[in-house]
Formats: sequence, structure tokens, C-alpha cells
Amino acid sequence: MAHHELHQPDFGTGQKKLGIYVIGVVACTVLTLLSFWAVLSGIFERMDIIFIIFASAVLQFLVQLICFLRVNTQTEQSRINVMSLVFTGVILVTILAGSLWIMSNLNYYMMN
Repeated sequence: MAHHELHQPDFGTGQKKLGIYVIGVVACTVLTLLSFWAVLSGIFERMDIIFIIFASAVLQFLVQLICFLRVNTQTEQSRINVMSLVFTGVILVTILAGSLWIMSNLNYYMMN
């Protein structure tokens, strides 16, 4: 019998390191607390609060992609993962925009 080396399959996520998880937890906690503070402090206008919450949510999404899902472009498989993520985003935006367009047209034609 031949001895075969066991190797881990390349899923494109890189090496697991505790430090990147700690950075992710701290960053997500700070962004969540920032949103809570913006709402509870009462010193911002309504549109400013909405902008802070939206910006915090987008940043937290990016932190979670990078730190927890470990989306990167270091290997061929990881580039394929990024392209799959981008394609999923394009499909979601297309479905959302198409649905809003259809509902808007239905509203217009039913009211006029």
C-alpha cells in the first residue's frame, strides 16, 4: 500500500487565526454600539441617525465578510468565491429593482 499525504481542500478561505476573529468581534461590537449610541443620545437629527445606522450596517457587513467568512483574493478558489459573492449581489439587486419597478407600475395603472 502506498502512503498518500492527506491535505486539506482549498476552499479559498486562508488560514484560521484567532487574531482576525478577535478583530472582527471588536469591530462589530464597536459598530453596533455606535448605532445604539446614535439613537439613544438624542443629539442627531433623524436623517443623520439613519445615515449612521446604514453606514454602520454596511461596514459591519464588510467586517463580517473579511473577518468571519474570510473572503479574500489570495488564491484562485478565493477569487472564484469573490466573483460568486458579486454575482449573488447583482442577482439580488436585479430582483429587488425589478420588483419595485413592477409594484410601481401596478400602483400607477391601478390608480389612474
